[in-house]
Amino acid sequence: MKVAVIGAGFSGLTAAYYLSQKGHSVFVFEKESELGGLGGSFKNNNWEWSLERYYHHFFSSDKEVLELAKELEIENKLFFKIPKSSIFVDGNIYRFDNPRSVLSFSKLNLADKVKTGIVSAFLKINPFWKPLEKITAEKFIRTFMGEGSFNTLWKPLLESKFGGDYHQIPASWFWTRVKKRSFSLGYFEGGNQILINKLAENIKNNKGRIFLNMEIKNLNDLNHFNNSDKIFVTAPAQVFLKITPDLPESYKNKIQNLKMIGCLNLVLSLKDKFLADNTYWLNINEPGFPFIAVVEHTNFIDPKHYGGEHLVYVGGYYPQNHRYFKMKKEDILKEFLPYLKKINPNFKFQISNFKLFSDLYAQPIPTLNYSQTSLPSIKTPIPNLFWTSLHHV
Repeated sequence: MKVAVIGAGFSGLTAAYYLSQKGHSVFVFEKESELGGLGGSFKNNNWEWSLERYYHHFFSSDKEVLELAKELEIENKLFFKIPKSSIFVDGNIYRFDNPRSVLSFSKLNLADKVKTGIVSAFLKINPFWKPLEKITAEKFIRTFMGEGSFNTLWKPLLESKFGGDYHQIPASWFWTRVKKRSFSLGYFEGGNQILINKLAENIKNNKGRIFLNMEIKNLNDLNHFNNSDKIFVTAPAQVFLKITPDLPESYKNKIQNLKMIGCLNLVLSLKDKFLADNTYWLNINEPGFPFIAVVEHTNFIDPKHYGGEHLVYVGGYYPQNHRYFKMKKEDILKEFLPYLKKINPNFKFQISNFKLFSDLYAQPIPTLNYSQTSLPSIKTPIPNLFWTSLHHV
């Protein structure tokens, strides 16, 4: 059977890999010049390892990734470490990544600390997420973790991630965030690009073909190039609508109601360590900051793999019409720098290089009863056409 896969991100390549393994003739079409999608990487000439365009690691709970790595015979390349995670609030950095640090956190009273710990533990062991789709994350946290916990810890996160839509985010999203997290974080030797490359290598070994710089503007065009028996599209909702003109109105309307938010980050190459306390992940819980997180990658992975450079991600999530998506990287850096200096006032910014990466379709905005009422099925009404995206994850 001939199968066309649109998109060479992680979803597209994984689908193509398993289809090719079953003996199907697979053709992957990617509009960009490189593989990986949101999980793609870049590598400077003096670096030993590649680096993801957007900060990324794996959790020990990512069983599918662990199984895939084993299947691809690269499980020996995947290692786990326990880096330090902190939050920035009221002008100070507080460690916040284990029960002890939560109990010592001075910005919450004892009752809210205890409730936050108990509810987090419950969410970790609770497998039932569907009832949580019926209540907003805001109401759930306020009710069970307390007002202090919501206002200090979670409201800044929700607002920064979803903007004005944060009031409608279901508690099931919050459940996923808590349940999936693990103290130990995983990374591949050489960079996570090794997983992408290994998938592509196996697709080709299974006689599949991958076409880069090949944008499919209309699915009907595939018939001229490749008369496929089945088509799998792994593009964002808006892109899928654009390239699939023959969708029935009822299915199309469901897709049109799906909302997404964009992401943007700078990757700074610094001569010195920025977060001197060795924090890897710093959540920004301070109102008015233009970014949600500062992630010092080289506080997790040794800078020796990157020519001794200290690599820092600074970024966040923004509405698709946000002015940042039209700005030059120099102007965004100029806007971010005063806030970075608030985090480390004594730091002398010796920036040897920096890059800007952005994507308009980075994060779905879920709503109440999302899986039951909002999410279109992967199998579309058009015969032999399937669509999967971040909305389905």
